[in-house]
Amino acid sequence: MVLFPPLRVRWAGREVSWIWMPTSVREALEAMRPVLAELVGVLAFVFLAGSLLVTVPEIRPGSVGLLTLALGTAVAYGALVAAIQPISGGHLNPAVTLGVMAAGRIPPLEALLYIGGQLAGGILGALALDFVYRDVVAEAARRATLAFSDAYSGTWSALFTGGFIEAAITFVLVLVFLATLVDPRGQRAIGGLAVGLVVLAAMLFAFPLTGAAMNVARVMGTATVASHWTHFGMYWLGLAGGILAGLVYYSAWAEREGAS
Repeated sequence: MVLFPPLRVRWAGREVSWIWMPTSVREALEAMRPVLAELVGVLAFVFLAGSLLVTVPEIRPGSVGLLTLALGTAVAYGALVAAIQPISGGHLNPAVTLGVMAAGRIPPLEALLYIGGQLAGGILGALALDFVYRDVVAEAARRATLAFSDAYSGTWSALFTGGFIEAAITFVLVLVFLATLVDPRGQRAIGGLAVGLVVLAAMLFAFPLTGAAMNVARVMGTATVASHWTHFGMYWLGLAGGILAGLVYYSAWAEREGAS
């Protein structure tokens, strides 16, 4: 069983060094095209998911409002992943990008560029929320911020339990993404649907507990614009779930994939 990715990774239809750097202006520009796609995709997702939090009334466990929020968020994420996938892989999430990197499918420099684009897209999406809803509600970005429930915010142990929940659901999301949209034997035609269903299930289960972010770019975007940093640090634990999913995928699939 292979535990860590090799020194060469498959990326953009070719094998490159793990420490790949662009060697020409053209290659650098080609590397930025998917980064721009990631920025636009995250911008759209943060705006759409945030709009649901602004407009859907009475979001509480077992309510129609929670089901509406979960369905809307899942459809938005799944559709955007499917739309952006041919350009950048459709990560739209730093945890996914780190998982893909850990699986040996993208070099670290490109992963950092992706994450930079995703974080910028999250901030722009939150700014769009404040702009579009400025005549409807006050501080739309503030209303779209996510936070842990009281049960997971009283003590450090409770906070870390909430962070563990975020890491666990992020692990599942990234593993499904890798299995359907990265693995050459995966069913890419239903990849967007598969990750959307994971988001749906995670939202129904974990939104009342932690907000079910699974995406630190979304959390950072609204937190930055609203200057509301409650539990912000705990959401970064979700990245550990993404990295672990990438290593599990690589160790479980790498040998069989290479032998096919």
